[in-house]
Amino acid sequence: MTNVKNYKDDVNVEKLYGKECTLPKKDFIETYNIDENGLSSSEAENRIHKYGLNEISQTKPKKWYNYFFESLFSPFNCILLRNCTNSFLY
Repeated sequence: MTNVKNYKDDVNVEKLYGKECTLPKKDFIETYNIDENGLSSSEAENRIHKYGLNEISQTKPKKWYNYFFESLFSPFNCILLRNCTNSFLY
């Protein structure tokens, strides 16, 4: 018989994610001074003014030649180009 390891027992959650993930709910709420009902409207407004909106900024669109070179040198097209050059050479 082989000795099968149980990996669930080997994982140290506290080491991976910190002690916060193993705290009981009550202790977590007291430690971080959290309101279970969420933010009030005034607190949300204050945080929006302090930190800004929770948005991801848009990146610039790629130029046309980036798309051209990506499609030209895709693996499938490279195989086709190699086959074409082989047929011309032989």
